[in-house]
Amino acid sequence: DDNMSTVLRLRTKMPWKTCWRYLTSGGFFLLFLMIFSKLLKHSVIVAIDYWLATWTSKDNANEGRNVGDDKNTNKVSPTYHVAVFSILSGAGIVLCLITSLTVEWMGLTAAKNLHHNLLNKIILGPIRFFDMTPLGLILNRFSADTNIIDQHIPPTLESLTRSTLLCLSAIGMISYATPWFLVALVPLGIAFYFIQKYFRVASK
Repeated sequence: DDNMSTVLRLRTKMPWKTCWRYLTSGGFFLLFLMIFSKLLKHSVIVAIDYWLATWTSKDNANEGRNVGDDKNTNKVSPTYHVAVFSILSGAGIVLCLITSLTVEWMGLTAAKNLHHNLLNKIILGPIRFFDMTPLGLILNRFSADTNIIDQHIPPTLESLTRSTLLCLSAIGMISYATPWFLVALVPLGIAFYFIQKYFRVASK
């Protein structure tokens, strides 16, 4: 069907095939680098939170154990904790920079490849398509799609991956500290699924 209305109806859906097409358009190396750097970055973020919790809990335990005992005070020097915290923080800053550059680089490469393929499809399209579809509609649709690919998808992808990994890391840490949380996780997950499904339909 050469009618543009068919294309517009399909735009209300986002199949996984389309998402995979965008990700692979940036190259498998950049896709792997983005996933690896993001996993490593959020692992460092979790390690920083864990280290701060361990540091403060040890200080509180030492203060409670040495209350009223000035002669045998055995406080742990904070130099070691500060050094490890500084290393983790520096690694987190570097990884944040790497992930941001990787996402932008992959977005630029994907936009370039998709624009090239889309232009070839338009140029090599059948004459009947141009007879039935106004040129203004083709140009508007082309420019709108390329604008979404260039401006909106990379920051949206960055926000999606960051929120997903933060949520998974929070669930993992809470489940490790409180295993009973896994019991409540199932109904919460079901409720969240229906809420986001309703929100996505309403937002359209």
